[in-house]
Order: sequence, then structure tokens, then C-alpha cells
Amino acid sequence: MKNAGKSVTIAEFQLSKQIVATDDAAANEVEVEEQIEEDNVKKQAHENQTSNLGPVVRGSKQMTIDDNATAAEEEIEEQAEESRIDKEAFEGGMSTASAKEYIRRGSSHD
Repeated sequence: MKNAGKSVTIAEFQLSKQIVATDDAAANEVEVEEQIEEDNVKKQAHENQTSNLGPVVRGSKQMTIDDNATAAEEEIEEQAEESRIDKEAFEGGMSTASAKEYIRRGSSHD
């Protein structure tokens, strides 16, 4: 009977150990599921924030690029105009103000 008693005690101990392991596994599973859900919520919130700001930021960047391109184009046109005035003044032997007026009137020096 002592053997039987020891066997039963060992069996109860092993069963108790198995229950604890099962409880730990279940607790870990619940914790992992909660972490996954929390990560999904954070990811969704980040995507919502990014998608809401994305077009504004992209639009702002595109507007800056467009503004810079327009400014560069205007600068080139102004430099070309100044160059034309300087050339006209030099070739015509006149002041830049006179050359500018001469060009403005539509006359050109051949």
C-alpha cells in the first residue's frame, strides 16, 4: 500500500505540475494575443495618422518644388532679359536704360 500511496502522490504531483504548465501556457497565449491586438491598434493608428498627413506633406513638398522651379524659371528669364539689354546697349552704344526702352518699344537692333 505504501507503493500505491507513493504512486498516487507522484501522480497527483505530476497532474498538478501539468495543470500549472497548462495554466502558464494559456496565460502566455492570452498575453500574446493581447500584445498582437495592441500592436495592431498601434499600427492602425500610425497608418491613419500617416495617411491623413501624407497628402498634405506630399502636397506641401510638391508645392515647394513647383515654387522653386517657377522661381528658377523667372530668374533665368530676368537674366536673359538683362543680357539682351546689356547686349543692345553695348552694340547700340547707348545706356542700359535707353536699351531697355528701345527693346520695350519692340525695336531690335540688326
